[in-house]
Amino acid sequence: GHCYYHGHVMGLEDSSVSVSLCSGIYKKIGSKKTVEARVLEVANHVDKLYRPVGVRVMLVGMDIWSYRDQIEVSSNPEITLGRFLEWRQQRLLPRIKHDNAQFIILCDHNSNSIGVASTIAHEMGHNLGLSHDHENCVCGSSRSKKGCIMSESVSIVYPELFSSCSQQQLSMFLEEINPECLLDKPSTNRIYGGPVCGNAFLEAGEECDCGTFQECKNPCCNATTCKLKEGAQCAEGACCHNCQLKPTGSLCRSKTGDCDLAEYCSGLSASCPADAYTQNGLPCNRGQGYCFNGQCPSRRQHCKRLWGPAEVAADVCFHRNGNCKKTDQSCGTLFCTGGWEFPITSKKSYYSIGNNMCNEATMNPEDNYPADMGLVPTGTKCGTNMVCYDQRCQDMKYVKVYGPNDCSDKCNNHGVCNHERKCHCDPGWAPPYCDVQQTELAESGEVLTVSLALGALILLVLIIGSLMCCIKKHRPKKYIQSTSGQTNPMFQSGSVKNSSCNGYTISTPTFVESSSTQLSKTLSYASSRATTG
Repeated sequence: GHCYYHGHVMGLEDSSVSVSLCSGIYKKIGSKKTVEARVLEVANHVDKLYRPVGVRVMLVGMDIWSYRDQIEVSSNPEITLGRFLEWRQQRLLPRIKHDNAQFIILCDHNSNSIGVASTIAHEMGHNLGLSHDHENCVCGSSRSKKGCIMSESVSIVYPELFSSCSQQQLSMFLEEINPECLLDKPSTNRIYGGPVCGNAFLEAGEECDCGTFQECKNPCCNATTCKLKEGAQCAEGACCHNCQLKPTGSLCRSKTGDCDLAEYCSGLSASCPADAYTQNGLPCNRGQGYCFNGQCPSRRQHCKRLWGPAEVAADVCFHRNGNCKKTDQSCGTLFCTGGWEFPITSKKSYYSIGNNMCNEATMNPEDNYPADMGLVPTGTKCGTNMVCYDQRCQDMKYVKVYGPNDCSDKCNNHGVCNHERKCHCDPGWAPPYCDVQQTELAESGEVLTVSLALGALILLVLIIGSLMCCIKKHRPKKYIQSTSGQTNPMFQSGSVKNSSCNGYTISTPTFVESSSTQLSKTLSYASSRATTG
């Protein structure tokens, strides 16, 4: 049979990992329980490799193909990949949420799972924007002689660490690409097999979990029982310090911008309160935008997210190549100029109008990108008190999510209204109306000692085979063109050059898609690694 295992990555804030094994492995190993144990062992080691860089991997599901493979595996990897993508889109995504899938060829004859886990960690690294290490990359100390996970070739030393180059690239990827699908909070109750003391995930029935007895370095937690040590109120969390809850009103999450709100410890829990934002519609970025769900969206910001060092294209691009009414043209398709050769979607269309280049990020339906990825972001300012909403430039007072006026009056002068139109209280005051001091609650209530484990989900699909890991306007003539072949658009050099046409003319629309798109899709696919990675 074929075994499919789903899991997720923690430490970012929402992704998942799954492993899918074809019938050969199942028949070789011989039983479902043995297969489960083997894959859990592999997943646990992948998690261990990613922990030092702030990423957690947890297995959350399993699907065993007991009788036959669900796709036909071809000797041609492109064909196999296409079949797998189709199966993923039609059968896998409806059942299990995930952001990343890998379909890896491997021949596993070693009882040690580290080799398989190292390969998975390497390929997942490509999905997270990591390139192969070069000679100047440092991996631990010179004395440790530990292998680098993103090394281009396999050595006799098992990879254990991400190099200095990998850590820098991962940081750059998170900052510049800002992968929203990896920034949600996963639920630990989805971990496959139920709660296990010692896996470093805080689960039902546990007061703490600091890993195995050998790994645990937390002075507040008993690694054997996953219970707090005597006298400890907490073991971890933004509102936990030296095993004790921080005082009421202690800052636990600073505001990150004009549209964010700071959060403070309640004195009752080790966890920082849920992240909240300012009320939608408040001016931000020195009046250049309006707050929307914690962000200050703009066309320029979204161009940089899609294309890297890009700028918004000339107005003529929006006027000539859109299907919107004149008043709504600034809220439809987003046109950019400059930046990477290909956007993060790895597919584009471009137009030249006179000397102006109009680049549009497009995508394939099966790529699982948001439908509005190539559009001007919702909430973008399009005039005084006007924002883009439903691809139309609308007055905020008529858009329900913005509300007719400020609701802070109900907060009793001890808080402000947030994006959910609820009171966000000042330090020391308790919701819902900021009229009760939290010190009073602490004296009368029970202290909560459970802290949350944050994380992200990356879908990892292993199959013994080959690797896999908005509203788009249809226009005539589509042409195929290869990218530079690099795994992630962040590391591509150069950009589409302006048209050399003379005069004020409009070129024929040209659609461009990477011939290796399916092998190098950001957060969705990764390039395969056989013996040299």
